[in-house]
Amino acid sequence: MLRSLTAGIVLAFAGTRANVARTILSCAGIVVGVGALVLVVTAGDFGQRFAVAYGEANVGLPATLHVSVWSPIEDREAFEEDLRRAGGQDISINQWPSETPVIRSGDNVLPDVEFLGVDVAMGDIRRMNMAQGRWFTDADTESLAPVLVVNEDLADALGDITEVQIGTGQWLDARVVGVVESTALDFSWQSAYLLRSPATEDMLFSSTGTDTETTYQVRIDPDDPAAQDPTGMAFTERMASASWRWSTDEQASVDAWRMDETELLQSGVRYLSWGLAGIAVITLTTGLLGVLNVGLVTVRERRRELATYRALGADRLTLFVAVVMEAVVVSLVAGVIAVLGCWALVLLAGRIAEGLVTLPAGVTLSMPASAVLVGLGSAACVGMLAGIIPAMRALRASVVAGLRE
Repeated sequence: MLRSLTAGIVLAFAGTRANVARTILSCAGIVVGVGALVLVVTAGDFGQRFAVAYGEANVGLPATLHVSVWSPIEDREAFEEDLRRAGGQDISINQWPSETPVIRSGDNVLPDVEFLGVDVAMGDIRRMNMAQGRWFTDADTESLAPVLVVNEDLADALGDITEVQIGTGQWLDARVVGVVESTALDFSWQSAYLLRSPATEDMLFSSTGTDTETTYQVRIDPDDPAAQDPTGMAFTERMASASWRWSTDEQASVDAWRMDETELLQSGVRYLSWGLAGIAVITLTTGLLGVLNVGLVTVRERRRELATYRALGADRLTLFVAVVMEAVVVSLVAGVIAVLGCWALVLLAGRIAEGLVTLPAGVTLSMPASAVLVGLGSAACVGMLAGIIPAMRALRASVVAGLRE
């Protein structure tokens, strides 16, 4: 049996080389179908990775809640203790300053910079990709000067980040301890994270009106029942039950909702990939029919050749393998051409994308190994399916009738 299989494969390659024109014609439909399938898998992989990076950098890791408090917080320490009792593992304020500060380096004043007040724990809640320096540490919370982490665009605009001042009414010397990578996910073109500390308390919470909103980001255990409720009602009820500890307002208003949308974005990308994959499969099916049609014509034209093989001692299995493998070889050649073409296209698109937008760290437009396996695997399957019917017809042909032609 092994000898028959080997002989069939040798005959298949010989037939392919002897009919180059037919091989090229058979490749056309397979190239388009496999190429479409490879591009769909590549786009889906990129979309999934981008969705994760978008969620983790712009919103937070899985099971991140946005907590808003509309009532005055009389005891902030008690409030944050209750956040932990309610299930919070990492807790950080997520607060726009009451009055947006202005930042300058020397005489270079930048008035349109967005500041976001955070705690050290924000580095555990969101993905912070540092271009230089570091994220905040617990030691920074004791600093007598405001401590900042700025994005690359702001760092470039400032120039010298060692001599930075910020202020609303008067200038205060500030320390820039790190620079995060600028991406399309930033909350502003020029942005800065402002660490909550005694030096920045007044900037963040100077307004004391009853309509003042205080916001936090809280990451809880993804297995916590509260994480399964996107409306955040379970977590809200936990907080409201102890509002007397941190607010004198009898009807303290707390609102929580799950803000990370990674799973939703991934689902959207997945459904879109399935739709595009369906179109690619239809295209590949068209290529299969083309190979099948060419295979049937080939068997009809090669009846004398196939009959000669039979007369010289080739068994039925050898002949069957030869016809099927010829279709497989043709499809694999088309698959390789499609994969190489898609690889070049994706490489070019990646270079263009790098020049137009800054992608998150670790997210590049590249062809994954799964796309190559899917492309070549589907090409081989199409060739095998397209070769079975012509092979069966070749076996039913009369040897005597074939030799008389």
